Amino acid sequence: MSCIQQALRQLAVQRDNEASQPFFLGEFWQRLCRGAWTFHDTFSTADRHFALVRSLAAPPRPLDARKLQLLESVLLGKSPKAVAYDSQRCLSSITTSMQDCVRSMGLTGRFSQASVLLTMAAHALHRPDSAPKLARVSELRIDGEVFEVVSALRPDRHLPVRLSLAETEVLRRLVAGDSHAEISDARATSPRTVANQLATAFRKLGVSGRRATLERLIQHSALHE
Repeated sequence: MSCIQQALRQLAVQRDNEASQPFFLGEFWQRLCRGAWTFHDTFSTADRHFALVRSLAAPPRPLDARKLQLLESVLLGKSPKAVAYDSQRCLSSITTSMQDCVRSMGLTGRFSQASVLLTMAAHALHRPDSAPKLARVSELRIDGEVFEVVSALRPDRHLPVRLSLAETEVLRRLVAGDSHAEISDARATSPRTVANQLATAFRKLGVSGRRATLERLIQHSALHE
């Protein structure tokens, strides 16, 4: 991460703490889908997930409706394989369509690093009874550039089951978008140890992987909103 990016993130967190307003997470999803907002950066702190977005000066161009529907289905809990089967398309085609869609939102890095906010936003709009609905928004002006800072409480702040400290740490890193290799490096442990700790956490949660974990945590975090 560059010094400029790090400084911008620090300013975003400061602005979020000092001048934010309540914001409906579902509106975040709608503005992205309309093409009114595009991502500039995403990151996480210990308590919140953040997105820096830009408002488009030109009239917004809505995202491709067909590709957006595929992405939305996956964000709401369907596996890409199930989406491919239902739409009678090959899995690679579904994956490509989803990648095209998130690129249209301005995401150029790994999808996993922004998928928590996207998943929470899609759930807030379509399943408001089982997902947190409120986020925060503030405006950040830097050298003539204007960003909107959107933040939401992390859904893994309150876990539905008791995990060990190590299991909790690796699970939170996975949810935030880190790969197994990045978790291994950050914790100075072997990839096998990380895999074993995640497998134990998944078993305790009654889930089978990251996507199912995120779904479970979002539903549980709605109880603490």
